[in-house]
Amino acid sequence: MKLGASDLKRLRLPMAACAALAVAGVGCYFAADNYLRETKKLGAATSAQRAEVQARLASANEEEREIKANLQEYKALAARGVIGEEKRLDWIDALTAIKNERRLFNIGYSIEPQKELDYPGLAPTGGVHFVSSRVKIDIQLLHEEDLLNFIDDLNKRGKLYLSPRSCEVKRTDRSSGTVLAPRLQANCVFDLITIRHNKPA
Repeated sequence: MKLGASDLKRLRLPMAACAALAVAGVGCYFAADNYLRETKKLGAATSAQRAEVQARLASANEEEREIKANLQEYKALAARGVIGEEKRLDWIDALTAIKNERRLFNIGYSIEPQKELDYPGLAPTGGVHFVSSRVKIDIQLLHEEDLLNFIDDLNKRGKLYLSPRSCEVKRTDRSSGTVLAPRLQANCVFDLITIRHNKPA
């Protein structure tokens, strides 16, 4: 079948429309492909942003937990009298009360002036610094358990943080006979530790 000139004239418009549709289809393909790539980039950026927000939220939650835990510790230390000014009179009163309640023998003590705590690796931080008073205690004992009970009572009732440095226990030469008398002499050294806030200049 042969197409004549008149047929070609009639097909000119449909062919032009077909060509235009083909060009439009190619353009739509590239536009859709470009839109798909942009959508993927936007999705990836959104996912990264969401992950960053979730990481920040997790970090904020962790910081909140740490703050709450530190606040509880701070309140516990404040209740014990560790934070603020040293309460020596409270400590001396506790010492006297323990001696009377435990019916201990003679207790002698001396308290040195306060100074910066010299524990290895401990330095002022976060606007606070640690100070301590060195305390030397000489106590006469009937037996070793008296010393352990004495230290335990001081920790529970002294309203301070007591850190033992050393304790030397030795036997005395006194013969007790029928009289109740001390058989041991303990010489102990403690640190009474308090925490102070640095005052602004």
